[in-house]
Amino acid sequence: MKVLHATLFTFCATAALAVTSLSFGASLAPLASFGGDGWLAPGELGFNAQTNSTVRGMTYNPATNHLYVVDRDGGLFVDILDGDTGMQVGSLDVTGISGGTFALSMIDVADDGAIYAANLSTSATSNFKVYRWASEGAAPTVAFDGPANRGRTGDSFAVVGAGANTQIVSAGGSNAGDDFALLTTADGLTFSVSNPTAAGAATGAFRLGIDLDGAGNVLGAQTGALVTQVAVSGGAATAYAVNSAGEALLDFDPTTKYLATLDFNSSDVRLYDGSDLSALTAAGFLDLANNTTANVANGNGVGDLKFGAGPDGLRLYALNTNNGIQAFRVVPEPIALALAGWGAALTCLLRRRWS
Repeated sequence: MKVLHATLFTFCATAALAVTSLSFGASLAPLASFGGDGWLAPGELGFNAQTNSTVRGMTYNPATNHLYVVDRDGGLFVDILDGDTGMQVGSLDVTGISGGTFALSMIDVADDGAIYAANLSTSATSNFKVYRWASEGAAPTVAFDGPANRGRTGDSFAVVGAGANTQIVSAGGSNAGDDFALLTTADGLTFSVSNPTAAGAATGAFRLGIDLDGAGNVLGAQTGALVTQVAVSGGAATAYAVNSAGEALLDFDPTTKYLATLDFNSSDVRLYDGSDLSALTAAGFLDLANNTTANVANGNGVGDLKFGAGPDGLRLYALNTNNGIQAFRVVPEPIALALAGWGAALTCLLRRRWS
């Protein structure tokens, strides 16, 4: 009897461990309130008609449930959109912002709510400029203004951390040896730049999509069906396959380890389990969704994605330039093995009750 109970205990412990350690799947469900169907189409609700590639940068601030969208149509604006509906509810102050091929192009929010946006620099003699807003109501300050030591910077842009631990990465262009620019700070207000080397990475590996995974790595993408990973300080880079050559835009959620990509050729949004980048095209592929009804050419391959904890759980927003913004709820779904683990654990509980 002691042997039987010991065996049962081992089985129960294993089942419980399986329940707590196995990852969960997920699917993408349209956030129906956003644009009325999960898609803020070009020109809808007064949004930029987006026929001329003037909307490239977008991010989401969970603390305010607002989107920030850089809009260069007829001037320079940073629109504030309601995260539930897509309605414009205000705009950021852009006083004093100037310089670059585009005075602003991409935007992101740090973990402390500070907002950062960057220009597009297309030559080594044109300074890369990053601006900082302490909050939605604040005036912008200059966080960085200087050479990024690259031929082109600002097509991709991401921010993580807070205060003195804030890190910014940005890339663009396809010059050999131009991997990404890393901006760091000692005071959370002004930044300096370095240029880590991603040894073995394809030229332009980070130029269209870039993010930091919260574990000390930078992820990058461009056309070619690959996601490249390298330590933020540089070193040997590794490339991992995804499903489509057009998946050039990406975002990574460090909490859930979900990776999202946007195919700029179709507006297809793919969701992956990013805990094992080597399995993205197999077990790691979770879902594909597309709320749009037509696709307008995005010849520059630009846009943006952003995860964020919304009022109803994790959300994902996806901007495909010239094609509006899609909004999704990320719905967790236990994988089959996890369900089996729960069943085994329940069996153990019942067995202990009646033994």
